[in-house]
Amino acid sequence: MEDFDALPYEDKVITIIENGIFLNTISHDNQLIDLYHLKGIYVELFYHPKTAKVQKISIADATRLHLYSPVDISDVRS
Repeated sequence: MEDFDALPYEDKVITIIENGIFLNTISHDNQLIDLYHLKGIYVELFYHPKTAKVQKISIADATRLHLYSPVDISDVRS
């Protein structure tokens, strides 16, 4: 799944819907960011509430993963 970011937008959406496990949502920089676990990787879906549009879907930024959980997940690899 390392090639997830190279997928077209539509394929990313289908992959998340069919195989993703929703974990949590955070608010960051005026966006809502959903975190999904997907076949060994973490994926973030960036949603802008004012425009009601998905801005970006990409492999999660490892430096932001701690924001999703009060549990120490520093050992988790993205």
